[in-house]
Amino acid sequence: MQTQSSRTRRQPAWIAVAVCGLALLALSPSLHGQVRVGVQRFAVTSATDSLSVQINSGSSLSISSLTPGAVNSFSGGPVSITTSWTSLKSSRTAVKLYTYFTSATSALVHTNSLNTTDIPSSAIKVRVNGSGGYNALNTTTPLNAAASGRLLFTQTINFGNRTGSRTDAMDVQLDLTTLPQLPADTYPGTLRIQAQATP
Repeated sequence: MQTQSSRTRRQPAWIAVAVCGLALLALSPSLHGQVRVGVQRFAVTSATDSLSVQINSGSSLSISSLTPGAVNSFSGGPVSITTSWTSLKSSRTAVKLYTYFTSATSALVHTNSLNTTDIPSSAIKVRVNGSGGYNALNTTTPLNAAASGRLLFTQTINFGNRTGSRTDAMDVQLDLTTLPQLPADTYPGTLRIQAQATP
C-alpha cells in the first residue's frame, strides 16, 4: 500500500476492511433455519494513515425458526463493531463505515439446483445503536457498484481527533415479506463491513 500513497492522496482512500460471511439456511416454517456470521479481519496501512475495523461480538447470529413472508430477527446480536484510526493525514475530514453486498439481486444465493430464487440485499435490514428504524441494504456506496449497501456512520475528523476510535452496535434483520414462497434451501452470502477515510 505504501507504493500507492500518491494515488491514495488523489482519491478517497479506503484503508481497512472487515469481512463478515453470512450463511443462511432457509427452510419451511415448520423446520429450523440458522444464520451464521464468520469474521475475517485485516487492516491496510499507508505511510501515515492507519484504519481498522474489529468485530467484537455478534459474529455468530442465528434464526432458530425461519418464517418466509415475515420479518425474521437474529439472536446472538447485535454485532459490536469498533472502528479505530491512527495519525490520519491532515487532509482527512471524515471516517465513514459502510456495510454492503456485492450484488443487489443475489445477496444470499440459492444452492439447490432445482431452486432459482435468491434473496436480494434489500431483504437484509440494519440499524445502528438501536436508534430509528431498520434500513434496507439498497443504496450505492463508494465501495459497491450495485445498490446493495448502507452507510452506517460518518465521523467528522479534525485536528483534535486524528487518532481515535468508536464502537457501534449493528442490529440485523431478514425481511422476507416480499418472499412469501421462499423455497427451502441454503442461501449463503457475504456481508462486508468496510471503513473509509476521506478525502
